[in-house]
Amino acid sequence: MTSVDPGTLLAICVMAAATIFNRTAGFFLMRLVPVTPRVRRVLDALPGAVLVALLVPNAVRGDAAMLCGLTAALVVAKLTKSDFLAVLAAMAVAAAIRAFP
Repeated sequence: MTSVDPGTLLAICVMAAATIFNRTAGFFLMRLVPVTPRVRRVLDALPGAVLVALLVPNAVRGDAAMLCGLTAALVVAKLTKSDFLAVLAAMAVAAAIRAFP
């Protein structure tokens, strides 16, 4: 059986609590924000912006799997207008490239 360092366990618990707090606070704070067409466009753009923010730094540093995954995500997002399918495509392409070096 593996033992977990108490410091590591504490860090995981603190991060989980911070995540729960942020999601809950965001939900309640957004009830105070009127959802205008401009706010809706910003909220709709967030998933893609997060995906790009995660992938681009590694792609710029020369990670070919990330660059191909990012390209696949952009193509699928453009064709299907689905962020979910774009993320799946990015993961599948990057995993396939890494699985077969």
